[in-house]
Amino acid sequence: MATSKLLFFTLLSISPVLVFAEEQTISVDYGKLYDITYDAKDVTVFEVIPNPDDAELIFIIDVTSPIATLELTIPRELLDSKEDGNDADFFIIADGADVTFSEKEPTDATRTLFMQLSPGTAELEVFGTQLGGSISETEPAIEEPAEEIPQEATEEPQTVEQVPDETTAKESSEEQITPVTEEKPSQTMQNIFDFSKMPNWSISINERQMQQFAMTAGAFAALVIVLIIFKGLRTEQSLP
Repeated sequence: MATSKLLFFTLLSISPVLVFAEEQTISVDYGKLYDITYDAKDVTVFEVIPNPDDAELIFIIDVTSPIATLELTIPRELLDSKEDGNDADFFIIADGADVTFSEKEPTDATRTLFMQLSPGTAELEVFGTQLGGSISETEPAIEEPAEEIPQEATEEPQTVEQVPDETTAKESSEEQITPVTEEKPSQTMQNIFDFSKMPNWSISINERQMQQFAMTAGAFAALVIVLIIFKGLRTEQSLP
């Protein structure tokens, strides 16, 4: 009889767990609808928000008991955690604090996480490596080598021959014509009496001395001509 009473009270004490741990489903819209199944004890799940920037799911919840527990069964198509092609651990925080959790045996389609939460928790974040099939940007991306362009394919710059303008050509031709200037008589007479250019002439005569010499020689020649003319006139007068 005592054993029966002890068994009855034991069943009575664990009955709330059996009553309140209900399996429920919530849908997440991320390109299409995904169903997340969860068993909650003293936890109410209001909404699930996907965050593609950090490859995470944000659960808006309300925890009302210090012994509250939550078990999430998440489709791999929605959120998964991989490393080198193998399953890797998720990362979970509740209101900014790390959460200790355990994972049940995964299947080909789902990952199941179990955790205990503190009362008053309002936000639960579950981080993976890929959300909706897209890999998180936090993973190093493999850069493909850039294709080298063969040198033969590069086009050589074409040189455009500039056709000279008619006006420019005319001006350049006019500049090349050397103007011919007439030599002044004084320069001609100077060249005639320039004895410095004569061979074996060793006396140095400057330009001014040459001009004076030329004037003297001219005056002497004129005097000689006048004397000859005068002498000729006298000869004609003396003739009978």
